[in-house]
Amino acid sequence: MGFTFIGLFLLLQATPLSYGETKFEAPNLKSTLLSLLLFSLGYCFLGYYWIPYTLNEFGGIPFPINMLLGALFSFIIVPQYLIFVLIIHYWNKLNLKKSSLAGGPYTRNLLYAFILVLLENFVPQQFPAHLGHTWLQLAPYLGLSPYFGVPLFSFVSYWLIFGFVGLWRIKKFDFFSLVVFIFCLIINFLSPLEYSKNQEKNLNIRLVQANVGNFMKLNSEDGGQSSMQEIYNRYHQLSTKESSVFKEPMDLIIWPETAYPQLLNSAMMRVSPAFIPSIVRKSVSETGAQLFFGGYDKSGQENKNYYETEYNAGFLINREGKLNDTYHKMLLIPFGESLPFGPLNPYFAGLIDNLAFFAKGEKYTLFQLDGGQTFISAVCYEILFSGFIRKYLNQNKQQADFIVNLTNDSWYGDTSEPYQHQYLAFWRALEFQIPVVRMTNTGVTSVLYPDGAESKRLPLFKKDILDLTLALKDREASFYQRFGLWPVTTLFLLVFGFSWFYERFKKS
Repeated sequence: MGFTFIGLFLLLQATPLSYGETKFEAPNLKSTLLSLLLFSLGYCFLGYYWIPYTLNEFGGIPFPINMLLGALFSFIIVPQYLIFVLIIHYWNKLNLKKSSLAGGPYTRNLLYAFILVLLENFVPQQFPAHLGHTWLQLAPYLGLSPYFGVPLFSFVSYWLIFGFVGLWRIKKFDFFSLVVFIFCLIINFLSPLEYSKNQEKNLNIRLVQANVGNFMKLNSEDGGQSSMQEIYNRYHQLSTKESSVFKEPMDLIIWPETAYPQLLNSAMMRVSPAFIPSIVRKSVSETGAQLFFGGYDKSGQENKNYYETEYNAGFLINREGKLNDTYHKMLLIPFGESLPFGPLNPYFAGLIDNLAFFAKGEKYTLFQLDGGQTFISAVCYEILFSGFIRKYLNQNKQQADFIVNLTNDSWYGDTSEPYQHQYLAFWRALEFQIPVVRMTNTGVTSVLYPDGAESKRLPLFKKDILDLTLALKDREASFYQRFGLWPVTTLFLLVFGFSWFYERFKKS
């Protein structure tokens, strides 16, 4: 958290911020953009040093080209700050320094902080790591998270940083920002999150981490029989392994994203169970449990470039070996799973090799188990987007009991990315007060609880199972799930109005 605060302080103090009638020599746009570029380079190589590795693993791009492309990611890794810098630059062009509406230094700090919160939430980002996420280290002392979500913590953090920027620039410290920051800390510590492990609905689940490497995975998808057989053997043996934890039969077995390597057809699977893979039916038959797994589903599109001919999907098979329902991934990774060129996408798809361009799902599936428990599924990075998960949860009349996050982080190797992915996913459990089951191919696999606690985890690159009883209850939508950004917006308007009147009164 400290490193993030210092880095943003250095960036924002180089931004041409306006402080009303207070005179000072503001940096020009050129020097600000240079500062932003240096900040982004440091942010990218310290926080996302795994990007060049992934470009080599995923796209076969060799050194040093992968390093160069990794550096170019600096231009898009934090687009919200670039837009903020441009907003401030043109704000100054409008010459609103004496505007009574804009107010003085304190109200402007508030306004700047709120603008950044809005940009964090609405500017598209491939890996959305926000300033407020750093507060997770205080869990379970984050009692305000189900009411305001991450935006509150970003807001008070940005506000405090601008207070120190004002001290640096105009020798005036915004003590109000410090008071609110401390007050926020106190409220969170006085109202810690709680989640009882003794609930009315229990679910015995088995998470199967088969640790399938990229070579084996790609070879099996290309039709390699030995690789396919090895993958089938791993999933079957781990799924049917005798449990040392459960006294009662298993309810649900979960395999990770794209665990089954060959293209499936859910339309035909609904017609006849014979179209369900035999390894899946065999695992269900021998365990008596339902099975949820990731795979590829035929989309119905036909073209020579294989453009949008399949979905990245999740399949739920019931105890009778029949297809219950499917989920098709909606948020696709640019260039990794989709293209951003609109009507030109089919043309460019024929020019770019080694990438799968999936069709986009449209249905917010609510899966229902035989025992009545319900869950939704988020595939890979979908779990990182709070607005998407909120919309998904609100699309269904019945509240989901838990979320299953199917993931394959094998492309990132032994780097920090799997841990960052899990860290950011934790916030969905806190914001929506719902357990998040993270089922990954190569780790980190675990259950994230609404109080900030974590189950036992399966570490990176270990072939193993995780058996646990998931305690569930009939949950209601959290305040943040119902109202989203409105609570933070209301808080901003209240403190902005108070600060504005305070500055007018002090001046008069």
